[in-house]
Amino acid sequence: MPYVLQILSALLESSAGSPLPDNFKTFIPQLLLPPLWETRGNVPGCARFLSAIIPGAKDAILGENQLEPILGIFQRLISGKKSEQNAFDVLEAIISTFPA
Repeated sequence: MPYVLQILSALLESSAGSPLPDNFKTFIPQLLLPPLWETRGNVPGCARFLSAIIPGAKDAILGENQLEPILGIFQRLISGKKSEQNAFDVLEAIISTFPA
């Protein structure tokens, strides 16, 4: 599964200027489920996919109040030494998408 997420991330990253397809927006609720992040092998792929999806799904994330669970994922990732880099990737996507 992590490899599939990395491929989907690469697709999103290669078309960064285009609008996010609706099919990708359906992944957001499943991506925010805690069990997905408990397996250490899933973390890099999930973090990359979440970081790639955040800029295109800005309105959907705000409209469905999903920013707080995303920040919870950041908090969970930052608490582990092996997932700090992934946490900062997610944080960078949040900061660049949702300016103060």
